[in-house]
Amino acid sequence: MTIPLVKPVLAVVILFSAIFTLGDFNIVYVLTKGGPMNMTHLFATYSFVLGLQGGQIGQGAAVSLFLFPILLMVVFVQLRMVRRATTYE
Repeated sequence: MTIPLVKPVLAVVILFSAIFTLGDFNIVYVLTKGGPMNMTHLFATYSFVLGLQGGQIGQGAAVSLFLFPILLMVVFVQLRMVRRATTYE
């Protein structure tokens, strides 16, 4: 099977995909600016709206810091998958 050989590369791709998805700001903000009734916010766009546009810098920073534990868990799981001992036949 080729999956064990591709697993480290796949883990890195999933890791970068998760990081870029959670931090994606440009597409959502340019296309919708939060959408109708603020329904299409990501954490990045919501923290921008709260902190810079709304003047509530503390709440915007708190929303931004909420991303860190989520990304840390994703990185931890991905690194465990990569470092797991793989035997090749």
